[in-house]
Amino acid sequence: MATAYAALLSLDRSLHQILHLDPLIHKERIISLHEKVDSIVTLLEDHSEKHRGTLDRLGNEIRNAAHEAQDFMDSYLCSVATTHDALSLDRDLDMAFERIHFIWEKATKIIKKDDTTEDLRFTTHFSRRAQVTESKVVEFDDDFNAIKEYMYEDSSKLQIIPIVGMGGIGKTTLAKRAYDNAGAFDICAWATASAEYKKRETLSELLQCFKKYTTDANHQSGESEAQLAKRVYQILVGRRYLIVIDDIWSRKAWDDLKMIFPDNDNQSRILLTTRLSDVAVYAGSSTTSFHQMKFLNENQSWKLLEEKIFGQESCPLHLVELGKKVARNCRGLPLTIVVVAGLLLSSGNMKEQELWESILENISSIESTIQVHCSKILSLSYDWLPPRLKPCFLYMAAFPEDFEIDITKLIMLWVAEGFIKPCNNNSKCLEEVGKGYLEDLVNRNLILVSKKGPDGKLVAVRIHDLLRKICIAKAEEGGFLHHLSSTKNACNDAVENPKRRLVAHYTKTLQELRRQDSCVRSVFSEIKQFSVLPTNFKCLGILNSPKVTWWNLSEVISTSINLRYISFILDENMPHLNRFLASLSKLPNLETLISNVAGNKGLQVPYAILCMPKIRHLIVSHPFRLSDPSNKGTINESDLQTLDIVTNFIFTEDVIKMLVNLKQLKVVFDGFGDNWDDFNLNNLSRLQNLEELEVSLGLQNHFFGWCAWPNPFPIWKYSFPISLKKLTLQGVPFLWENMTIFGLLPELQVLKIVENNIREVSEWTTVQGQFLQLKSFCSSLDYLAKWEVEKDHFPSLESLILRGAVWIDEIPCGLGEIDSLQLIELQNCKESLVNSAKQIEEERHEIGDVAFQVKVFNFVIKNNF
Repeated sequence: MATAYAALLSLDRSLHQILHLDPLIHKERIISLHEKVDSIVTLLEDHSEKHRGTLDRLGNEIRNAAHEAQDFMDSYLCSVATTHDALSLDRDLDMAFERIHFIWEKATKIIKKDDTTEDLRFTTHFSRRAQVTESKVVEFDDDFNAIKEYMYEDSSKLQIIPIVGMGGIGKTTLAKRAYDNAGAFDICAWATASAEYKKRETLSELLQCFKKYTTDANHQSGESEAQLAKRVYQILVGRRYLIVIDDIWSRKAWDDLKMIFPDNDNQSRILLTTRLSDVAVYAGSSTTSFHQMKFLNENQSWKLLEEKIFGQESCPLHLVELGKKVARNCRGLPLTIVVVAGLLLSSGNMKEQELWESILENISSIESTIQVHCSKILSLSYDWLPPRLKPCFLYMAAFPEDFEIDITKLIMLWVAEGFIKPCNNNSKCLEEVGKGYLEDLVNRNLILVSKKGPDGKLVAVRIHDLLRKICIAKAEEGGFLHHLSSTKNACNDAVENPKRRLVAHYTKTLQELRRQDSCVRSVFSEIKQFSVLPTNFKCLGILNSPKVTWWNLSEVISTSINLRYISFILDENMPHLNRFLASLSKLPNLETLISNVAGNKGLQVPYAILCMPKIRHLIVSHPFRLSDPSNKGTINESDLQTLDIVTNFIFTEDVIKMLVNLKQLKVVFDGFGDNWDDFNLNNLSRLQNLEELEVSLGLQNHFFGWCAWPNPFPIWKYSFPISLKKLTLQGVPFLWENMTIFGLLPELQVLKIVENNIREVSEWTTVQGQFLQLKSFCSSLDYLAKWEVEKDHFPSLESLILRGAVWIDEIPCGLGEIDSLQLIELQNCKESLVNSAKQIEEERHEIGDVAFQVKVFNFVIKNNF
């Protein structure tokens, strides 16, 4: 039913696009068709729970009918660019109505029929979000203590410590705990190998981690694997390091990597996680045996299940014995236990005995192996997802194995596909609704949290490989998407069974697909540069190809009027670039444009892109300039929410009126003009929906990031929108005594101030009643001679991150007394500052706050600045 539901949403999106054509032929009939499609969508949402089996059997018919109707509509939408063919539209509408009406009648008959059989009594009410608490049991204290012994034993030689066990048993969880609690190492890094091992990607992942410790980790995309390997080796030489290589599958992969890790004779360690014992024996140090993960015993399983469901509370007595049976049937696999917990938490009443009995009945009918059992449980979790979440979950199959998925990008793709239904018919809230969908999937333990921001919010997610296999199987089975391989058979299969969404991570060409071009709506190629996109993808709506250069795609992109989402590489040195960018600005349905930029000339983007009727996100990896508008015309309110990264942006009255819905803005000022007033910054505070703002002053250096402008601007004196939740200032001159500008922002949760571009020493004495919501403060504290803080001045502060802080001698005692503060992170700071942080850590631990941490990275500066 998921693919049928997704097909209806896609058809709904196409009809919505047609309804915005001007002039529009047969408007009343199209509105009627649109309403009928919406009715079927609502019917499936309201009744799929009770009539799951019978409606599922109707799924293929619904999907095929919706696809045919969408083809009719998209065909007309493509031809309307040249002429309004009234006869063609009339015929297509008749055929679309015929198919949709057939589905409506068939579905309503099923609903009206007296169905005496009921499926499992699970309801997926999310009026309250299921909150899964952090588990202490799942962190395996015995295993952790064993790994600690290996890590900190007396041997000074480099030690390889393999962690072995089946998928889902907790290898990565254990390695992550060891990694997060590592002390006394100069440098730590994490890389994932996976079954689809690629040396370049693993080396790049390590270098990305190294950037936290040294600028030597910056590398260029054109470097060879040998050059990247040499760079990793040189960074590690002489340092005591901890490296985690997660999910390694072959001896060859280890042979490929081991030479880049020098033995510095200083107790450096490498943790490996693998499913294969022979790989562990082969890679492990002769002085250490590998660590074998064991299944949880019945008591541990029950404790984990109880904690996941009830948190700090105890299980009701009438459910204890039943709950222990459920835990026992999870066969000691932590992944199975947390998935069962997620299923129970998502129910209407997790304390209902019949619900637990239904769970027990389903997981008791197991096959002979735990792998099959876990797959059964995972499939059960998918089957009981509400219709609105199923397409979003299946979409995870489009990403490569072990891929860290940026949630902002994921939600943009969901929106572009039409999977997100607006709340109260307000299209501006689509991304917020998408965040709610994502949180639902995380709370059900179907998607794993990979990274959180300093404010505790989700940044990136992953999907466990067992879940991904099920996801791919479900997606392929229902025709939701198709994974292409480099083999000819796979391509032939795609031709014989046309798919709407193509995943081409590992294939070199898409030329074999020309016969089904009219069916393709979405193309994904995250990690592979296929040669040339076929030119007949006329109905293409989504092109997610961040590794593919635009000249391979330009003909398709510039003529695909259905295009809603594009991600690719722009090369500033290619001919006709301006003409291509101008053609982008004429795409009537484009919502998201994401581009990495190759070259250093400085990209100029047509101002018309800001005025596109449906643009929501404009993201370019390098700062770009907007051309001067030749003819502004009438200023209309734009749906633009993300503008990143624009140079020398001038906040005119017209701009403020147009960008009223802007939520995220990154702007760079490169020294144009003599002072801030040239940019009308007094209007900045009028962007009342802005939540994230990053302002940088300076020139971008390819290797070292942002450099201060040699002739600093006057001191910053402008206010900010009161809606701001996250603010970053880099190289912006201001006085610390003026921090009230930030302190009075009522919603501010994350504040980052680095490279203060001023040469005047000042002091900062905080006052009560400011920074009430601030959770994370990151700064270099440039030219701050004295900092006075009272305990109640940062009532919500959770993390303090200081980088290159050399002007201040110690952390104010008042900060150490803030109950909410759990982390102080120091990088390249004064020795006295580090010592004061360690003193605070000792005092917090003495009073029982063992969760409080001080992390010190790289070296400390001993001399006075």
